[in-house]
Amino acid sequence: MIEYFSRREFIGRSAIMAGGVLGSLAVGRNPVWADTALTDRVKFLESRCNERRPNPKILVAYASRCGSTGGVAGAMGKTFCDGGASVDVLKVENVSDLTPYHAVVMGSAIRSDRWLPEASDFVEKHRKLLSGLPVAYFLTCLTMANSTEENRSKALGFLEPLRQKTPHVIPVDTGLFAGALAYDKLPFMVRVIMKMKMQGKDVAEGDYRDWESIRSWARSIAPALIDNRNQTRIKAS
Repeated sequence: MIEYFSRREFIGRSAIMAGGVLGSLAVGRNPVWADTALTDRVKFLESRCNERRPNPKILVAYASRCGSTGGVAGAMGKTFCDGGASVDVLKVENVSDLTPYHAVVMGSAIRSDRWLPEASDFVEKHRKLLSGLPVAYFLTCLTMANSTEENRSKALGFLEPLRQKTPHVIPVDTGLFAGALAYDKLPFMVRVIMKMKMQGKDVAEGDYRDWESIRSWARSIAPALIDNRNQTRIKAS
């Protein structure tokens, strides 16, 4: 859908954006397109459980800018852990070795209609090993704040660039989840642009994560992850 602004609105919004960019440059900050968050306001969850049990070990790796995807990964990790698996929940950049794991759940927030670059790069780098393991994908995005069939189809499309680059890594399932919108965790100019964008989509600031849906999805894929002999590939849930 195309948004139309009056001449006054267009001038006003342009002035705000131009002023923000100039201000950012003046104080030596990254300009508007910088893909960063205010890390001092963001907590990135990482955890380990059942390390000493001789059970299948699952890695839940994620990429995030503002922390909400880490919360989703953490809820999945706890669900697997409660089911008896040994689980590591880690930011993707903190994963150096996949050999200890029997299965991998990989997820990312969405920026510019695709996974964050470090998530896609991780799958590409480890594609040979991942092609031989049970793997599941998930994503978080505000598109899923309204879980219509149209939005689900659109969200699945965000992974198409990754599927084209790594066709031999076939996930047992793909989880599509809403994220959270917290303006105070965004750099100034990103905040300005997001407010304009979300206003046009009628999405208010808030946490849209459906925890029961997240846990239910984790429970549903656990058998396919834990049993390495299971070669069944199921459709996106």
